[in-house]
Amino acid sequence: MPQLPRTVRYPQRAQYAPVEITTITGDGAIPVDTDGYYLLTKGSAAAITLALPGAANIGRRITVTGGSDFAHVVTAASTGVVDGTTGGHGTLTSAAYQGSTLTLLAISATKWNVEHNTLWVIT
Repeated sequence: MPQLPRTVRYPQRAQYAPVEITTITGDGAIPVDTDGYYLLTKGSAAAITLALPGAANIGRRITVTGGSDFAHVVTAASTGVVDGTTGGHGTLTSAAYQGSTLTLLAISATKWNVEHNTLWVIT
């Protein structure tokens, strides 16, 4: 007799905690010692800095989203952002539209890896 596929039943749905969104309304720095979601809402182009992760922060995930219609610039220390193209990069520029989103993952003490990019220019 042929074996029938086994049906797996899950007793309850996974519960997800809501993401805490930190709004940045001016120029400033994104902290690297905690995972975070940052919404940039300055009424002109924001100048944001991002330090290298450091050994204690490997595995941290940071998401940055443009929340105003300006091209915000995140400057990463050194050439600490890798995105699958040649070399490391240090300047991350959002589109001048709300909703452009960039997610970075700390893969070493000196590198952020681009996990997700919607409309950001990385140079």
